[in-house]
Amino acid sequence: MAQALIRNIDDADMAEIRAQAARQGISVEQRLRDVVAEAARADSDAFWQLAATMREATRGASLTVEEILEESRKEREDRDRRIIGDL
Repeated sequence: MAQALIRNIDDADMAEIRAQAARQGISVEQRLRDVVAEAARADSDAFWQLAATMREATRGASLTVEEILEESRKEREDRDRRIIGDL
């Protein structure tokens, strides 16, 4: 296991960490480990949640990458025409 030394923690932040630890019945050290673990996993968890949502939304779709790219280009061109007209 790794170790970290954190200096210059704001007094109010440390007081909140102590209060959270007390409410959870754990040590301040354990609360800080939990905070670090939650922060380390946050991006990964968000990615996998988004991936699951996208899989569900596209389940059964028979689109190819080329079709998706072509559709996006058409939508982009249509939007541009609405904004600036046919040049």
